[in-house]
Amino acid sequence: MQDEQAVYFDPAFRFYFGGQGAWQVFHHKDVQRVLSDHEVFSNEYMPKSDDNLLGSNLNQTDPPRHRQLRALVTKAFAPAIITALDAWIHQECKELLQAVREKGEMDFVKSFSIPLPGRVTARLLGVPDQDHDQVNAWINAISGDPAVIGMDAYFQAQQEMGRLFTGLLEERSKSPQSDLISHLLQAEIDGERLSMPDTLAFCIALLIAGNETTNGFLANAMYTFATMPEVQAHLQAHMEDLPAALNEVLRYEPPVQSMCRIAKMDVELGGQLIRKGDLMNVWLSAANRDSSVFHNPDTFDIHRDNIRMVSFGHGAHYCIGAMLARMEAKIAFETIFSAIKNIRLKPGVLPVRNPSTIVAGFLELPIVFEPK
Repeated sequence: MQDEQAVYFDPAFRFYFGGQGAWQVFHHKDVQRVLSDHEVFSNEYMPKSDDNLLGSNLNQTDPPRHRQLRALVTKAFAPAIITALDAWIHQECKELLQAVREKGEMDFVKSFSIPLPGRVTARLLGVPDQDHDQVNAWINAISGDPAVIGMDAYFQAQQEMGRLFTGLLEERSKSPQSDLISHLLQAEIDGERLSMPDTLAFCIALLIAGNETTNGFLANAMYTFATMPEVQAHLQAHMEDLPAALNEVLRYEPPVQSMCRIAKMDVELGGQLIRKGDLMNVWLSAANRDSSVFHNPDTFDIHRDNIRMVSFGHGAHYCIGAMLARMEAKIAFETIFSAIKNIRLKPGVLPVRNPSTIVAGFLELPIVFEPK
């Protein structure tokens, strides 16, 4: 599509929130422009309504409001706080692996890539470390393809998550703790506290983002390493190259495939006239394989310079949890490669991809291995 129709309108394309019809954008330079030029391409693309709590979340605002909201959670993702989680995450990874290590096989998604970010996000937010399968079911319902799962599941998941956080917010308002939920209840913008819908949207968006992207990152990395034995063998012998390999996973198989924007005015992009009100769908996965930016883009190369990849977005909305996701993945695979070897896909069982145009990940990823 980069060669033939780098920007084209697909009237049948469906977004997770129900919007239909969008300009598809594939070139790296065009993707960067749409993501960074908030004067022309707005993040406020989702309908705002009582049953669509996510319509007023952090990711649905443009500057200056976005800067104010983002500042409220920046402290929770500060390097000192993230680094302080290091030893605890190591222990969580060891516990998850210990449960399956001697069996020589596991569904990596159910046994590891769902529960690990679930526990980390729960600790940061102050959510009980509860049924991760339920949380993941909510996330899949919200991020899934509405043509496959329907819109009812999207709204139902939001309502159920809203009930969870309403109860937690009531508890924290009576007895605050040192968690993000308590912090949001005390936070002010221009002397005013956040409204309850804004706070709920904040909590839901952070729970989704903290789980969904890291789950996809971990699972995509495992799939890559399990299907590239030479890369896996290299990393087992040269663990110092793990950060570079995980960085290449982010470019090669980004956990978020695409992002949405809406045009605030008529504008030309890639030789096409975009009209005010048109929805835009920019493909991060395509931008990361643009041969004008990345040499031999379809080759997995841990030594390449990936500074221009857009896997965590670009501009004002660059992922606030990028540092945490990288740290979780590094610790996870340090633990994995120290405990097991000869990891490969389970013979005769196909992995099951997540049916989503946003999240590139797996619902099931059965692997086999040998304990060290």
